[in-house]
Amino acid sequence: MSTSTAPGEHVADGRTRTPGQLCAAGQDGYGQVRDILQAAEGQEVTAIAAGAHHSLAVTAGGQMLAAGYDSDGQAHGMWKAAQGRRISAVAAGPLFSLAVTGDGRLLGTGLDDFRQVAGIVEAAHGLHVVTAACGGFHALAVTADGRLLAAGQDRHGSVSGILAAAGGAKVAAVAAGELHSLAVTEDGRLLAAGLDDLGQVSGILQAAQGRRIVSVAAMGMHSLAVTEDGELLGSGRDDHHQVSGLLRAAQGKRIRAASVGSLHGLAVTQDGRLLAAGRDRDGQVSEIAAAVAGRTVLAVAAGGAHSLAVVAPDGPRGRAVRADFADAAGGRERLSLQFLRAADGIDTTLVAGQPARDFGIREGVPVQLVVRRMAAGRDEVLGDGSMCFTYDEITGVVGVDTRASRPPSGLLCTGHGANRFTFTWTAMATATATGRE
Repeated sequence: MSTSTAPGEHVADGRTRTPGQLCAAGQDGYGQVRDILQAAEGQEVTAIAAGAHHSLAVTAGGQMLAAGYDSDGQAHGMWKAAQGRRISAVAAGPLFSLAVTGDGRLLGTGLDDFRQVAGIVEAAHGLHVVTAACGGFHALAVTADGRLLAAGQDRHGSVSGILAAAGGAKVAAVAAGELHSLAVTEDGRLLAAGLDDLGQVSGILQAAQGRRIVSVAAMGMHSLAVTEDGELLGSGRDDHHQVSGLLRAAQGKRIRAASVGSLHGLAVTQDGRLLAAGRDRDGQVSEIAAAVAGRTVLAVAAGGAHSLAVVAPDGPRGRAVRADFADAAGGRERLSLQFLRAADGIDTTLVAGQPARDFGIREGVPVQLVVRRMAAGRDEVLGDGSMCFTYDEITGVVGVDTRASRPPSGLLCTGHGANRFTFTWTAMATATATGRE
């Protein structure tokens, strides 16, 4: 009932490195849609989880938001337990919830008839937890050093079986269905145990054989996994094409994250496009797709009959870079480089040899570049062209789209990491060297 991703990947437990706006759609009989949206209004969200009839979200400041069915304190109880603590991750089961604090403490509230809450919290006591997952009546957690923890109902080996499968291996990601468990080792091996009546265990293991897995998702009697190269794998119950439909939609696309609900599934492509399939009686498929249309999706969570998503605020946005300008000829001329796009308010001039400047760019939109020589009170244009920047919503890294860019001849761009660039004008240096010859 949660999505998990190995360290270094883009999304883990419905988390995103880039805060965004919350979207929600689907069944709303207990306020799991409208109330969580109201709670998140004006907030930037970094983590989400969806249970059968409740929703959890975490703001950029680590505040817990919760809404929906609260029969056993799985919503309000979780919110109350998190007060005064900075939350980093959340997980939601049918009637219980888990949260991980910034300092690695595991919190849990809700139905506890199989000690799925008390047991996992006790197992995690004194340990630094980084991720957790809620199943139907069992729970999983992973510590910072890769230790797998499990507690709750174990009739089909969803607890003992997954612990045995892990053995002494370090685990990086977990997901839990109604009566089965998934785990991914640090070296990308998929582990699975528990009820297998619809192939939710054997099917996903077979699909993952020989593949390096980076993330997993489970709910009900379904399992999803994402490979290192972005292929989506799935198995289990498929009466509403919640698995096969999602796999068809994902075919030929590079998938970054996935989540599965009771009877529907969601996936996010590498470029932030949402894919959805399965039962849509309450709009958990069509309405969430409409809500995020044209937006860059950062994270998803599928619940009982509702869906949550985090999208990049305001679609494509201006991003900050730091750049300086150099003259390869040694600064004998006073040169400047102008970045200009009036429609977006971009008008920044860098002067060769002067300190770097911070300025905004807009990803996917070409910006005009003009190189000038300033002499005798007049400007002479030495070259002009355009450059198109890229931006990864998850990592926050700005790059250059070399195929879409048309820089002035003689202008070189060098990236230094941390969104820092040096632009060097080489045409004058070449001309000077040629003249000496």
